Amino acid sequence: MLGVIESELRALKIFSDEEISDMIVLATAVPGPIATNLSYVAGRAMGGTFGAVAAVLGTATAPFLTILLLSGIIIANLSNPYLNAFFSGAGAGVAVVVWNSLYKMIKNSASGVINFIAFIITALSVTFLGVHPFLALAIGGIISGLGMYLKK
Repeated sequence: MLGVIESELRALKIFSDEEISDMIVLATAVPGPIATNLSYVAGRAMGGTFGAVAAVLGTATAPFLTILLLSGIIIANLSNPYLNAFFSGAGAGVAVVVWNSLYKMIKNSASGVINFIAFIITALSVTFLGVHPFLALAIGGIISGLGMYLKK
């Protein structure tokens, strides 16, 4: 869903690449499903509160109904090798879409040496040092801000 929403936002040409990247960062920073969070942020930017509600309902209703309708069939056929192969392929597809969105986000937000260093420190501190994501983001923001301050 994230890749689809991102490509639709780019196709509308209402938001710049930087604004879309900022929306994705905000959507991933807030607890909850990323697609729903991104829909809320984009809907609110485009249509205020009504736009946010409409976007969230539009994003959440179809998957909810699909899961509700198909869950019984899937549970009854969990031992089916074709179903297992489908889910293995779907998992790979999801990984590619998430990696593509991550790549675009990194490319847009890690421009410049200082921002790239801030990004690397933030990512490594969360991934390998177990630092809380909000604390890591704060540290990355401070490094980026200091870099901008020293650059002036």
